[in-house]
Amino acid sequence: MLFVLLILAILAFYWYYKTWGKDDLLDSFKKGAKSFSQGFKQGYHEERIDGFKRRLNYYVIALLAKIAKSDGRVSENEANMISQILDYNAKDSREREFLKQSFNEHKNTLNDTYEVAKELIKEVPLPQQERINILNVLVAMALIDGELNSTKKDVLKAIVKAFNLDVSILDRLLNSMQTQKVGMNLQKACEVLGVSENVNLQELKKRYRELAKKYHPDILNANNSNEAKLKEGVKKFQEVNEAYEFLKQYIERKNQ
Repeated sequence: MLFVLLILAILAFYWYYKTWGKDDLLDSFKKGAKSFSQGFKQGYHEERIDGFKRRLNYYVIALLAKIAKSDGRVSENEANMISQILDYNAKDSREREFLKQSFNEHKNTLNDTYEVAKELIKEVPLPQQERINILNVLVAMALIDGELNSTKKDVLKAIVKAFNLDVSILDRLLNSMQTQKVGMNLQKACEVLGVSENVNLQELKKRYRELAKKYHPDILNANNSNEAKLKEGVKKFQEVNEAYEFLKQYIERKNQ
């Protein structure tokens, strides 16, 4: 039976060849080969981009962890910023969990900051401007609570050195992004978050998550934002955090 099917297949091929011509047949093969080649190249290109993003995700999260914990603890503002970054940049839940574990591993060691930053540049070669863009977001993390201690600045300096950037760039970014805390009161906090004075804690947290997601500094798309836009985003994110802290404490006191 198999032999008969094979003979029929050969006859069908011979009939097609004689009926439609050798050129048409070869053209068909060429089109098929070209289509396969283009699909393969596109798939290979997309795979390389995914690999690039995964490595960049890992190293930037590692550096953020060191900045966040450099003062001895990860504040609620820093934890919220990291959570939003993981939600936005992780490809799926598996990658998010991996990045979260990486954050937890790296936050407890500061003495390898230079080596991790250097490895980032080795594994993900970036032109100077894109290294500055990443530094923008690292500075945003350092300033997310509105204060910068000497340890955090030392961590940033180690990263700047590993990135082969001049320390004057760091000073410029710090001066540009450092903002004074707004004098927060009940009316101002409600205006910033867009809630009423009677908001409960559950509603407040829901609203805060919405605004944090909207305004958090986008770490891997920093290269699509200019410095002024990023500075404005950091300022707004800090203001949202300050308003949230004020209202949360207000609600907790009121419920005592």
